Amino acid sequence: MLLLLRHSQFRTFWIAGAFGDVSLIAYFAVHGWLVLQITDSPWWVGISSFLGGLTLVVFSPIGGVVIDRVKKTRAVQVAGLFRGIGAVVIAALIFSDSVQLWHVLLFPLASGITASVRIPGLMALSLDIVGRKRLVSATAARMVSMMGMGVLVPLAVGRLVDGAGMGWAYAVMAAGDLISVAVLTLVNPPDRKRTDKSSPFKDLKEGAMFSLKSPLVRTLLGAILLNELFGWSHEPMLPVMARDVLGMGATGLGNLLAAGSLGAAATSVVLSSFENPRRKGVMLVAGMFGYGFFLLMFSLSRSVPLSLAALSLAYGTAIVYETVVNTMLQTGVPYNMRGRVLSFQSMLWGVTGMTGFHTGALATFFGAPLAVGVGAVIVMLNAVRLIPRASGVEREAEIASDELGEEVSRPSAVSDE
Repeated sequence: MLLLLRHSQFRTFWIAGAFGDVSLIAYFAVHGWLVLQITDSPWWVGISSFLGGLTLVVFSPIGGVVIDRVKKTRAVQVAGLFRGIGAVVIAALIFSDSVQLWHVLLFPLASGITASVRIPGLMALSLDIVGRKRLVSATAARMVSMMGMGVLVPLAVGRLVDGAGMGWAYAVMAAGDLISVAVLTLVNPPDRKRTDKSSPFKDLKEGAMFSLKSPLVRTLLGAILLNELFGWSHEPMLPVMARDVLGMGATGLGNLLAAGSLGAAATSVVLSSFENPRRKGVMLVAGMFGYGFFLLMFSLSRSVPLSLAALSLAYGTAIVYETVVNTMLQTGVPYNMRGRVLSFQSMLWGVTGMTGFHTGALATFFGAPLAVGVGAVIVMLNAVRLIPRASGVEREAEIASDELGEEVSRPSAVSDE
């Protein structure tokens, strides 16, 4: 976190990201609950999540091309503006008592499209601002923001929904996005102009081929895919776990989300104190296995305190492997390829939402705990599968980073150091 004190441009960027995190986390905290209120069906909760994930998967490669071709701050601002306007519309529909299921299903579609630009854009901007050597610290600091807001926002909006109504939660989303857009105007990282004039389609194909041919990128993206498909598939079912398994309301769901984010925030604070930790391969495998193990404990628990503790530990260990993967992907690819490679990472994150389809079906027929538990076991097996590759992945990342050298390490000149 010392980076926030020493680097004024990163500090401003971090504040802009924090307001965007308010909107994003408020969405995850209440949107599934809104669908559950309207339909009383785990199936429709899963479908809503599926639609958001589907658009993120489909549009992320396009978003990566956009990030590699235009000014990153401008692209992220436009995405945030559209999402903020969408939240205003949903809030108005709720306040006027005219919201319908199709409105609620349309919002995640729009959110997925904007996220396809915002996610790779924010990740790429971190490296532009601080440089390669401080990227682990910067990534962890961004995680502190996201997870810190993940503690505060669910607690606040859960009580806001119970006390004042659902519409105010969407008003909070809109405010977060629009303030983030405004603050981002103060961020001016180095703008490296592309010298080639290739077509967007050629850019997309080039990014896909690079990701498939690079052993490092292929291994990391494969690990992400399995974790998103089976581990983070628990997220769409959290409203169902809260209401039907643990007997909670909207406030209780907020407490669950806050507990998970608290564990992740604590880990992020620790990681942010290390500029470039060693043994990243071990961190990758250990974090992944720990995430699956504690997620399994969450699925087996019927006690609210134990469920809160298990989810906190699960998210805390997940941040370890997430930070390592983000760092390796950014430092191990050429500068002009980062947007496209990171877009494939965000595309795989969209798989989390799409898993609402199969987890919703499993929860409907066999119960949400089984749907979550099966995924947790697969995550642990995925970690075990990667043990022989741990040292090799770390070595490949170091070699790629050294070969790229200053191409990806030149930070923004605006620093207080």
